Amino acid sequence: MNKILSTDQGLFLFKTEFEQESIRRSDNCYKFIYSLGGDMTYQLPHQDLTFYTDQMLLLNPYDPHRQLEVAHHKFLIELNPELINQAAKNLMNHHSADIQFAQMPQQSLQIKKWVAFILDYIDVSNGVMDASMKVFLDNSFTQLAILLMKGSINSYYQDVQPEAYTAAGFPIYKVLEAMKESYTSNWTLDDMAAIAQLDKYRLSHIFKEKMGVSPFSWLQIYRLQRSLDKLQFTDTTILQIAMDSGFSSVSVYNRLFKKLYGMTPSYFRRLSNT
Repeated sequence: MNKILSTDQGLFLFKTEFEQESIRRSDNCYKFIYSLGGDMTYQLPHQDLTFYTDQMLLLNPYDPHRQLEVAHHKFLIELNPELINQAAKNLMNHHSADIQFAQMPQQSLQIKKWVAFILDYIDVSNGVMDASMKVFLDNSFTQLAILLMKGSINSYYQDVQPEAYTAAGFPIYKVLEAMKESYTSNWTLDDMAAIAQLDKYRLSHIFKEKMGVSPFSWLQIYRLQRSLDKLQFTDTTILQIAMDSGFSSVSVYNRLFKKLYGMTPSYFRRLSNT
């Protein structure tokens, strides 16, 4: 079954029959790519990124990308940049810089429920593009924009998937809260495992399954997110920001920033102040 439905606000695509992409794409839209089952792999400028069932990949306008592997189904939403950025401004009360989503596997219980709902509605409606479907899609795209603001890692929100804390289960929740409380500390996997009261290998497995990344990667991403305010609204040097945020060096900070947002911290600072 293949379905493509579009409005001025965005495009809905669901495919069970598809070909692998032979060339890189670079489109003027935000892309929400969701794995309904199995592995999905996309080639990005700095990495090949694989994500799994109920995880998502968010691409920014003009991000070069190429689909390498898609299992079973392809579920994709393209969103009008104006819709996303207006939602960001309304919710976050930020300035005019375009929002940037982190290029990494992400997951959200609320977005999982949203995906199930929209697929069920379109299936019941037989995917017919009439006036009621247009209204439904436009409202659904707005809902998704709001969910992405609050449930994804992005350049406007200085937390990391807050609604995933309780969904992750009590041991993981305890570790997350402890790392948030002392994110600049020199954490080890043994420290995290002691808080969760789990074997460190068991903790690593459960953490990645629930959160989409390893415990240390989550901590590094959280440190980076907490640094965004200082980058945008202070004159503190990038070296000092990196050190104050708990990074071992400014080069580690710069590499992670470019991997997640496709730009250096200094470029992000200039962009935010234009």
